[in-house]
Parts: sequence; C-alpha cells; structure tokens
Amino acid sequence: MEYSQFTDNKPQFESLESLDVQGATCETFRVKLYGKLHFLKRLKPELTNDIRYQEALRKEFETGYRLEHPNLVRYISLDNDSILMEYVDGETLSQRLATQPDYFRNKKNTDKLLRQMLDVVGYLHTHQVLHLDLKPDNILLTRIGSDVKLIDLGCCYTDTFPDTTGRTNAFAAPEQLSGGAVDVRTDIYAIGRILECLSNYTIYNKVIARCTAERPTDRYQSVEEIANDFRHKHRYWYVLAVLVIVVALLAALWTLYPRQQPQSLPVIQDTQRDAVAIQPKDTLPQQPPVAVSISVTEKKDQKRDDKQQMEKELDRLMDKAYRSTIATFCDSVFPSLTVGRQWEQQSSEFHAQALQVAADLSRKYPDIPESVVMESIESRFQTLVGYVFNRMRENGK
Repeated sequence: MEYSQFTDNKPQFESLESLDVQGATCETFRVKLYGKLHFLKRLKPELTNDIRYQEALRKEFETGYRLEHPNLVRYISLDNDSILMEYVDGETLSQRLATQPDYFRNKKNTDKLLRQMLDVVGYLHTHQVLHLDLKPDNILLTRIGSDVKLIDLGCCYTDTFPDTTGRTNAFAAPEQLSGGAVDVRTDIYAIGRILECLSNYTIYNKVIARCTAERPTDRYQSVEEIANDFRHKHRYWYVLAVLVIVVALLAALWTLYPRQQPQSLPVIQDTQRDAVAIQPKDTLPQQPPVAVSISVTEKKDQKRDDKQQMEKELDRLMDKAYRSTIATFCDSVFPSLTVGRQWEQQSSEFHAQALQVAADLSRKYPDIPESVVMESIESRFQTLVGYVFNRMRENGK
C-alpha cells in the first residue's frame, strides 16, 4: 500500500541516500519505504520555515497528485518540508547529452523523445497546467527503454496556483523574462529551445524556428499543432520510402531483364565463304535465293519509325495504367495515413502494369533493344509518380 497523506507524520524510511543532483531550493534523496524505492524532495534547512517555499512545495504536490500520465513522475505524499514521489531509475536529458553525445544522431531516438515530450506537455495543458520550467534537467530518460519522465512542477501555473517561484532563463520565453502573461505558447517556446540542444537538431529547424518565435502569435498555438507537423513529416518520409523502393525494384528488374543477343554477321559471312570454297571445282554452285535488298538508310528509317510507333503505344498504355491506379491521388491530401496506405498499394499496382507494358512492347517490336523499352518505361513511371506525389504534397500544405 502506497503512503499518501497531508499530515506532519513522517514515514520511517528503511534507507535514505543523498543523490548527486540537487536543486536550487531542495535536497534530493533516494529512499526505501516498504521495500520499494522512492524519490524524496526536501526543502533545504535554511528554507524549511519560509512560508513561500512551503506553499510552493504544496502547490507542486497538489498539482502533481491529481495527474496521471505514463511520462509524468507520480506524486505520492507530502509533509511540511518534503514531497515523496515515484523513483525513476535513469538520467536527465542533460546527462544523456553529456555521456552519449551521439545518441540523438539516431533519428529514431530523437523522434521518440519529441513524441513523448509533446504527449505529456499536451496532457498538462489539457488539465489547465503550464509547466513553465521545461529544460533538459527536468526531463528524465529511464534506464530501460529511454522513456521520458517529466519532473518538477515547482514553477507550474494553474488556475488555483497562479504564482510561480522561478524560471530558467536559457529556456524561458520572452514574456516570462519580461513578466508578461504566460500561456501554452510559453511552454512551446521552451520545447523549441530543448530541441536546439540535440545533436541532430537541424532536421527540426522549421519546427524550432516556429516554436521560438519572438511573438507568441507567431508560434504554434498548441502542442497538438507541433504533433501534427511531426506526424506529417513522418508520413512524407513513409511515402517517399515507398516511392524509392518501387523505383529501386524497377531498376533491379531492368538489370535482370534478358538482353537480345546481337547476331555476328562477319562470322556468318565467313562461314558461307568457306562453304563455297570447299565445293568441287567441277560442280557449279547453286543459284543463291533472290533476296530483297534494303539499304542501310532504309533500315535506319524503319528502326526510327518503329521506335516512334512504339513510343506512341507506350504513352497510350502507360496513360491507361496511370489512370487506373494513381491518377485519383492528384486530389488527395498527402498527410493522411489512410492515403499513405492506399498510395503504397496503388503505386505498386502501377509498377506491375508498367512492367507488363514493357514485356508486351518488347515482344511486339523485337528489333528495338529491350533496354531501350525499359528505359522509356522507367522514365515515364518516375515522372508520373513524382507528379502525383508533388500534387499530394501541395494539397497537404
């Protein structure tokens, strides 16, 4: 059973260990109660009798105690000078950046941090709470899984506790520094500053720029807006990856496509000459069959005409395949996940039909090298897919 109360009766801890990281106004400890580890935050001795800090501690507890989120540390109990909280085995974001500077070069790790941070901050905002001290020191990453745990509601603002006791200037929005009115956009400013601390922050340059705009009206107006931009960015890469895979598959199949082997005319001519040479002298050679003589120029003209005819048919067949598969996506809004899945299916179908067109035309025009047919198919396929893809992006904007 968890220990939870508002009285002055202090629990008897089985162990109490001072932690390396200490706050400006509080000491921190890892304690054991009923065999379970907890985190204890206690006012420094010189501040114990200061009513302002006592009320700040009470504000933090009463705000945190009513909240429940997997990425927010849990509050358990309060007495006059300390708060007992859930113990998180991990390290702060500041420590992770110092000990593993390349950790956030992996986009997967950065995306997870941002997703969970937005989720928990958005949760606070829906419960009428502004954190107002978001910074790497107040973000814990668990030892197992590196999940986010947001801590320290000591500077938070709520409807019932409007007074705040401090801020961290490096992450504070301009309105905080000037003593102006704060709202959800104040926390959004700090989110942008946190992203700037990451080693691969440049991939979020646009998000950072909007989060940290000088005027609140120029920032995102809610955490949900950031999350939407974040999701749209992922769907862009998802569809782009599908496109790359399809094009790569087409290129791979092209390299495996059987090539037409050219005839070796000189060898045939030499063989015919040798056959005539070994005939007996008294035997008259047979009269060669009459053949239609076609000049080199006429052959070139014929090949050119065949290629032009082939390209006309190719355009007609590819247009038919295009209209039956991906043409309807020109009016789609790209960020939709449903559209992304449908796009994957239809672009794959378009690719399959393009290969069938190449096979049919190669059989119909045997004098045209199959590599030429495949190159023409690949060029039109990429052009049409790229056109639809860009239309969907424009619709998304």
